Amino acid sequence: MSITVSLTDLLKTTTGQQEPMQFADGSPLECLLKLVTQVPALHKWFYDEHEKLKPQVWLMVNGERIYEDEFSEPLSDGDQLLIMVAILGG
Repeated sequence: MSITVSLTDLLKTTTGQQEPMQFADGSPLECLLKLVTQVPALHKWFYDEHEKLKPQVWLMVNGERIYEDEFSEPLSDGDQLLIMVAILGG
């Protein structure tokens, strides 16, 4: 079983993590935690000072945005998880 975890260009550039990572199993939230363990620079992008996932962190599974109530559902073999940070400005 393999799950591919990718980052948006902004996160790739700021962390230097250019290549997608492969994880054997897990939920989107578990994959996020594994990713932060391997790329600690992502922690400040994903979590606030209370260790809560920031609301601007969006998780996409196979091209579809998922929401908090789906973060703990197990992913399947071949699933692709894209992690992005929504940046607002004007």
